[in-house]
Amino acid sequence: MELIKTDEFNIIYKDMLAQFPKSELKSYEKFLKLFGENYILYRVVDGEFAGYIILFEYGDFIFIDYIAVLKQFHSKGLGRKILSLLKDIYPEKKGCFLEVEPPDISNPDTIRRINFYKKNGAQKLDVNYLYPNEQGCIPLDLYYIKYKDLPSDEDIRVFITELFKQVHGDLAHSMEVLQKIFC
Repeated sequence: MELIKTDEFNIIYKDMLAQFPKSELKSYEKFLKLFGENYILYRVVDGEFAGYIILFEYGDFIFIDYIAVLKQFHSKGLGRKILSLLKDIYPEKKGCFLEVEPPDISNPDTIRRINFYKKNGAQKLDVNYLYPNEQGCIPLDLYYIKYKDLPSDEDIRVFITELFKQVHGDLAHSMEVLQKIFC
């Protein structure tokens, strides 16, 4: 994996539009504003450009905001390799948070993604998680991949609060959504 220059992000954003639900995507302009020291974009290379990961880093944890393997590289173990590489890139971190769509029998991809994350060590946290977007918010499940330690309830609260401030802070209602999570 390698850090990518944001001027190359347009190629990735086109793929994101095809692979992610519109309700879970930020605008192109918002991504460009976020990229920096704590909000990081990696290109995944497997001989050639094969995927990408966008993450937020804060304190003892990282948060996978987006992870994708280009369609022509699906089912080749690259997703597993990416998750494993994160442990090597961030050996000082306790672990990694990620949002996952709840299982939906009418959408088998949701179940496939959940099974993939569980196979790679992710465990669902007991958090009533909501993803804030332009329309309000959508319920997602919050998962965690342990590198060193499981997060305490206070770790989760502090991390999600910081995530909302730094990544979702431009949304006028983000703090209202945050309050709903921790009621």
